[in-house]
Amino acid sequence: MATERAVSGVPREDKLVEVTILIVEKMMGEEGRRILEFMLANNGLIIEETAGKDLNTKSNIVRKILQKLSDEAVVVPVKVKDKDKVLHGWVLNRDALANFIVSRLRKSKEKLSTRIRELEENTFYICPTCHRRFRYDEALINDFHCPNDNSLLMEVDKDSELALLREKLKSLDKLLDYIHSDGF
Repeated sequence: MATERAVSGVPREDKLVEVTILIVEKMMGEEGRRILEFMLANNGLIIEETAGKDLNTKSNIVRKILQKLSDEAVVVPVKVKDKDKVLHGWVLNRDALANFIVSRLRKSKEKLSTRIRELEENTFYICPTCHRRFRYDEALINDFHCPNDNSLLMEVDKDSELALLREKLKSLDKLLDYIHSDGF
């Protein structure tokens, strides 16, 4: 798995930071990664009032991402005194990184398990043009044609999709075992 390769041979805190960057990028895109990397380059601190200019990004986007990171406890707000002004800063919460990673992995595992269960219990059809998925009853109502573009719907290959999802689930289990075995 890419995450395991990315962190092998690296000290524990660096591993936590690397995996956190990967997860944040997956959750919030390149902007989230850039903001987190900027914080790391600045001793884990970012000043909200200047971050937009420093990152060449709209300040409302920076604020939104910082709030999301705060909701996940990855960063915590701080007040920074600068001469006669008080600025709003955010500090990387290094103590919470392991919990953040485990939490996100568990959420991913839960979503995968739900998708597997749903696929096992239902028959799905897919539009070859727009790739929209339909349950059997939805496909039947539409006479097995896509309501968007009228393409003939194709039955989803359940077995190969289940195999792929189960393999991803197994990878998440291995990574969680690795973390819990203090390999992190």
